[in-house]
Amino acid sequence: MKRISTRLAISFLLVALLPTLPLSLVVRDLLERRFGPAIAGPLDAALEAGLAESRARLQDSRLQLAAQARALAVGAAAGATVLLDRAGEPQPADALAAFVAARPGLLDPFDPVVEAAAADGDTLPVRRQGDALVARVRVGDGDELVAVQPLPAGMVERAGVLTDGVTVLRAVRAEEGRVVLSFVGPFLLVYGALVLVALLAGLLWSRSMVRPLESLVGATRRVAAGDLEFRLELRLSRRGPGEVGELVASFDEMVARLAGQRRDLARLERVAAWRGMARTLAHEVKNPLTPILLAITQVRDAYQGDDAAYRALLDEAVDITSEEVEHLRRLVRAFGDFARLPKPELREGDLVALLLDLGHLYGRERLELDGIGAPLVGWFDYDALRRALVNLVDNGLAACRQQREPERVAITLARQGAGARLVVSDRGAGIAAENLPRIFEPDFTTKSDGMGLGLAIVENIVIGHGGVISVRSEPGRGTSFTIDLPLTAAVAATSDSRDGAA
Repeated sequence: MKRISTRLAISFLLVALLPTLPLSLVVRDLLERRFGPAIAGPLDAALEAGLAESRARLQDSRLQLAAQARALAVGAAAGATVLLDRAGEPQPADALAAFVAARPGLLDPFDPVVEAAAADGDTLPVRRQGDALVARVRVGDGDELVAVQPLPAGMVERAGVLTDGVTVLRAVRAEEGRVVLSFVGPFLLVYGALVLVALLAGLLWSRSMVRPLESLVGATRRVAAGDLEFRLELRLSRRGPGEVGELVASFDEMVARLAGQRRDLARLERVAAWRGMARTLAHEVKNPLTPILLAITQVRDAYQGDDAAYRALLDEAVDITSEEVEHLRRLVRAFGDFARLPKPELREGDLVALLLDLGHLYGRERLELDGIGAPLVGWFDYDALRRALVNLVDNGLAACRQQREPERVAITLARQGAGARLVVSDRGAGIAAENLPRIFEPDFTTKSDGMGLGLAIVENIVIGHGGVISVRSEPGRGTSFTIDLPLTAAVAATSDSRDGAA
């Protein structure tokens, strides 16, 4: 069973690992689509084109402002500052003051370092200060004309966004390997945890399924050793999942049937042995009884003497012999009836009428009938069933005498679908618990003058009707026999097989 559990666990692990390769390929493809050259190249080109466009527009604005500033410098007052709109028209002084006040440092001199760096290639006297362009053109000796012009709305922000995008994209492309690993690592961690959970679940499930199977193997060995009273479900806290539970239930049902068949077989073997012995005993004992009684009677009649004591002895011997011969005849008749016990001949009849017949036989003071209101018509052997009930009633009356209780037996009739249930109960001495399993055996009796055949005959009659008989008793409180009869036209197949075997 350990091999089965291991194979199941390995199967769960393989099933959990199978999606690993396709999932890894899918994740890799997604990452490449997100960060690969196919996306990053066009994006980088677009950002660069946007930046180039922004630079070109800024350069155009600078050239335009430089030309406008040089034109204004001709004839302008030294140290003048002019605010130009986008069309190059000078704005009022108050507009200039408000524009400069909103932008501290706008009119600060150009950085000498920047000027020196731009002296080689960029000769325009224009620099961008925030969202504005500032041009400084010399006027006379040492004086400058300062021209200020705002840049188009949003131009600076768009250029900044494009610059940031290019910076981030280049950083991502430079760190592409680390980015992929940052995604792959958590993926492997999460998937590994899922595989571990699947493995643990598989182990637990396989153990829950294999445990009943292990118990089933042990149970089969016990049953093979002869223990047919073993029930596997009583030993398990759980049946097991699905089909395993059904297998356990089926096993217990099979063992119960085997136990019942073994009990029936043992009973049939005992009954067959007793019937064979009964035939032999009835044949061997019956024939000598009459000659024995005649012989002792002739001995008494042939005595012609006058010895009164001897004659009295002969009379006593004849009486004793007659009594014992009659007892032997009853025994022979009982054994003969048991040996010749026929299969019941079922005919349609009224079960209530049978019970009323018994009521007339015993009288209401000795036999109480209950449930006999409406007729109950069914198929049964009137004489055989009457004989079985008489046997049970007689036993009940005898038990009442033994207990020194009033001799009274009750028969209760209850309808059960197409059949009937008969309960014969008394308040007699009862039957000891250790004797209950043997009361239907032919060789068992607790009476000093009993032959142990009465209840065996009752059981055979009930089984011949396809019925079932059971007993419940409590010493000192009484006994009740319950008979369930189908009352159908055909006797159950189990009854046929039992009668044939007997």
